[in-house]
Amino acid sequence: MRYLLLCGGLMGALAAGPAIADSYKFTLYNHSKYAIEGFQTFEKGKWDTWDNVSVDQDEHQTMDWNSNEGNCVVPFRIIYEEVKTEQYKVDWCKIKTSTSTTIA
Repeated sequence: MRYLLLCGGLMGALAAGPAIADSYKFTLYNHSKYAIEGFQTFEKGKWDTWDNVSVDQDEHQTMDWNSNEGNCVVPFRIIYEEVKTEQYKVDWCKIKTSTSTTIA
């Protein structure tokens, strides 16, 4: 179930685009049946929780790394209100939109 939540939906729905010069920004869309209550990235050997991430069903939130430095490929997790998720990786330098979709 966890694998189906993101792998089929999120990974299949990532839209590539050029990174913004001043910082890495993207939009997190939630088309799943669960509210998103958190977002984490794995950097410097630990999971960092992003502040103020809350995306209801069929809503979206602009996300900003507040930097244009560092690795482009960073593991991440989306924390759902009712579901545990697994770790995923994308090239954040090429991403502008990230979509969370439940396919099961």
